[in-house]
Amino acid sequence: MKKTIIFFCILGLMACNKERVRISGRITNAEKQTLFLDEVDIYQSNPTDSLVLTKNGKFSFAYKSNEAGFYQLRLSKDKFIVLFPEPGQHIVIQADANNLLHSLKVEGSHGTEQITKLIRMLDKTRKLLDSLTVEYNKAQSDTVKARVNKEYQGVLDSHRKSSIAYLLTNYNSLSCLYVLYQQYIPDSYVFYKPTDMQFFRIASDSLEKYYPGSRHVKALRAYTDNMIAKYRSRVLMQSASEEPVLPGLALPDMSGDTVDLTSFKGRYVLLSFWASFNTNSVNQNLELKEIYRQFRNRGFEIVQVSFDNSIEDWKRAVRYDEIPWVSLIDSRYPNSSVAGNYNVTSIPANYLIGKDNVTILAKNLTPVQLRDKLQELIK
Repeated sequence: MKKTIIFFCILGLMACNKERVRISGRITNAEKQTLFLDEVDIYQSNPTDSLVLTKNGKFSFAYKSNEAGFYQLRLSKDKFIVLFPEPGQHIVIQADANNLLHSLKVEGSHGTEQITKLIRMLDKTRKLLDSLTVEYNKAQSDTVKARVNKEYQGVLDSHRKSSIAYLLTNYNSLSCLYVLYQQYIPDSYVFYKPTDMQFFRIASDSLEKYYPGSRHVKALRAYTDNMIAKYRSRVLMQSASEEPVLPGLALPDMSGDTVDLTSFKGRYVLLSFWASFNTNSVNQNLELKEIYRQFRNRGFEIVQVSFDNSIEDWKRAVRYDEIPWVSLIDSRYPNSSVAGNYNVTSIPANYLIGKDNVTILAKNLTPVQLRDKLQELIK
């Protein structure tokens, strides 16, 4: 009888150990700072434990869990270590509080090691983009600005390709969730194109097999299904509608007020795309000014979107060239949803839109072609 009791006690201990997660290690240069262990939920992080670090920086946390999930060790809002513990793991952390990300060493969790590599990759990309933005803002010549803009796009493309490669080789790992939701800056996602839905679908289908009970996977499935349903509904509505619908466009003007393209219904509109660093764009604007003077009071308007990354440069150019029409800016170019929606692959570019604010009458007209077309339309 005693042997039976001992046997079941051993089984119970083994089961507890399989569900027990330990996170320990040492964080230097953080004496007397509070170290929090947060569980990262679907939409927020929730503190689960904390301790005050002593001079030697050693710490230890333990908790029970029957599923893999995301956690973080946090010293402050901007100082944290992302963890991906699985049941039964003992994760050992070594880091310096003065540079958590690049001093971090992880043992005992392959998932945490992978996520750390991904975070470092995104951090490197962000720093490159920040450096190029500074260089662009300091540049004086159009040639330099064009070169920097090309490099900026190259950095975005490189990071995106690396992220896609990771997804396609690690589709059975929850670390895919981090990759799918990456942002260069708030609201500027790595994966934002309609074609990117395939990556969300691949990841959600695969992860459901490996982590069927995970709330993170369930949230991904719901998000993916909702995204695809909205896209299909939009496509069906556009194809079934008697009138096609132009992609939405609402951007800030010189005063910071948001201007919506739909507000110009009832007029012929030249929707034009340009940038102050692009010589061809600037030269075309000078030619457009005479056409605008001729037709502006006869039911014609120009709505021009700048892809300048610097609002100050854009405003300076508009004032210097005395541009008289509606001037808007999308400073997120080349990572611009407007450019993607209107298939703008080079500038200058334009669309001539009918009075119904729906029909595209012509595309990429030269100033001479635009004058001829307006003379034909406006009697």
